[in-house]
Amino acid sequence: MYILEVIPLSVLPPQVPQILSYYGDLELPKGAVVQVPLHNRKVSAVVINSSAIDKRRILVKKSAFQLNKITSILSAESQVGEYQFKLALWLANEYLSPLGLALKATLPPFFGKKKYAIKIQSPNFKFSNTAGKPDIIICRSKDGLKHLPKSIGQMLILVPETSYIPHFKKANPEASIIHSGIKNEEYHALWKQVQGGEMQMIIGTRQALFLPFNNLKNIIIIDPLHEFYKSDYSPKYKAPALAEYAARLYGAKLTVISDFLGVESYIRVKKGELVVSDYQARPVQVLPVEVIDLIAELKQGYVGALSVPLKRRLAEAVKAGKKILIFAARRGYAGIVVCKRCGFTSNCPRCNIPMRVHMAMDKILVCHHCSINQPYPQFCANCHSSEIKPTGPAGSQKIYEELQKMIEFGQLTKTPIVILDADVTQNQTEEDEIMETVRNPLAGGQSVILIATTKVFSYIFDDSFDLVAIPQFDALSVSPDYQTDERLWYQLEKLADFQPEKIITQSYDTARVPHEVFAHDYEKLYTAEAEARQALAYPPFSKIIRLTYTHRKAQVAVNAGRQLIEKLKMAAAHLRIQQSVQISDSSPMFLSKEKDFYTFSVIIKFLNSDSKLVRELVRYAPSNWLIDVDPRQMI
Repeated sequence: MYILEVIPLSVLPPQVPQILSYYGDLELPKGAVVQVPLHNRKVSAVVINSSAIDKRRILVKKSAFQLNKITSILSAESQVGEYQFKLALWLANEYLSPLGLALKATLPPFFGKKKYAIKIQSPNFKFSNTAGKPDIIICRSKDGLKHLPKSIGQMLILVPETSYIPHFKKANPEASIIHSGIKNEEYHALWKQVQGGEMQMIIGTRQALFLPFNNLKNIIIIDPLHEFYKSDYSPKYKAPALAEYAARLYGAKLTVISDFLGVESYIRVKKGELVVSDYQARPVQVLPVEVIDLIAELKQGYVGALSVPLKRRLAEAVKAGKKILIFAARRGYAGIVVCKRCGFTSNCPRCNIPMRVHMAMDKILVCHHCSINQPYPQFCANCHSSEIKPTGPAGSQKIYEELQKMIEFGQLTKTPIVILDADVTQNQTEEDEIMETVRNPLAGGQSVILIATTKVFSYIFDDSFDLVAIPQFDALSVSPDYQTDERLWYQLEKLADFQPEKIITQSYDTARVPHEVFAHDYEKLYTAEAEARQALAYPPFSKIIRLTYTHRKAQVAVNAGRQLIEKLKMAAAHLRIQQSVQISDSSPMFLSKEKDFYTFSVIIKFLNSDSKLVRELVRYAPSNWLIDVDPRQMI
């Protein structure tokens, strides 16, 4: 008889041990897989230790619980490698995830299927911690290939989304590709090749970090500030952070290729934690920018999405056969519907947020969260006034309508105009068809206008535009989040990746247009942002955790939130860390509704990022609260 210590591949509350003990008839190696009883159900679990029961008989007798026997042995051979245990433990500690869920995230999708059995070839693999400081290379996206290091050993090129893969695969045809969309059979074959050292170069999304590398020497992160590097599922980890940890484990060189540093990396460079290569030596190309003052246009009677000067520039570019990108702040026709008499807005009945105006055969209202639609109202639902009108930033449909009117009135030469957003395209094939129209207009040498949202950023490697226009610049920088400015800089850098001859933008506040971004002179911006974050205790000067609870009844969600806030404040006092922890108050602003469910959010700022204290405090949150460390959005 043997006592088996296992990690169940299931969610366990943070208040209970994450490693459980059972007994079995056989001694099993670390990484073996068994089935165990857990709360009236049977779950898979991974063995981490086996010991003869005779050696632990006294401990068993003194225990306050009765050991259960495992249900069955699913694999008597090791199926989980030491590197997976290391990564899982780091994920669990860093992102406050249940250990079983973290371990499950490191396993391949074919795990547990007898058809795709695997053998761990290096159970005694020794990790190295000799990797140097991460190296950051600042360059345009199209130039990233020039900076790939030559590697003796295995190399992983980490990309944020699958649309990036063809660009790097074309330059490295010998490389293998991995992402969540490949089939189990292909995944299994690649897994064995990587483990055996047969595959030297891998291009993949964040799943590639969990491959069983045999001799990993280089990890290259492409576009580290891309939002898709953040996992949507628990553990909600950031792939660049995990890649940095993996590089330390394997003793691999970590290289980051990015358009610009970002605030947190800038601060780390100042601390000597990161090395920036060729940053000062990079030739600074100042991108010509024209800023149109919409206040001045408004005084002259301007109405619409496109000002008179912008229309003139577009007409000139079309006449010259230029390729034009109009970057839309949002999809649809307009912002929201507002009653001019009482100020009432039409809200989604399921999400309790304003519905957006879209154009089908006629105007309709669409919720951008749950996608339900309603007829466009003729009268105000509150005061029954007919004085209702769309307001807010123009969407891609409104911009398209204005361009068509320009053609109709002879202000613009007839030219192909296409839209690329989530309304027009439902899959990759449709996106590619639109981009093919942009690359190859019907008539050779003819101009083409693409109206696009952020979807166009997937094509930064293969496409370029002669002119980029941003009609609603102000809409890009209105978000109640400390990362808003940095996200704005990111979008502007992506637009610059299309190598335009000129960028034209419209704004009601021209002073907010960051000309330093277009000149790639970030020192002033970084310094001001770093000082603001330090003063307000935002990352990297703190660790932010968002706890969320969801319920169909608003009052239940509010009560749960208030109870947790009081519990956390009492726990902080008990742990004597109240001076280094900020917990949000029970304010209605932290209550939201989406798809008939109310969500209450609690925001915690840890000024001291001691992981033990963080975990000790957060363990007071009930298991039905979701934990998100370093969330994409505060609210």
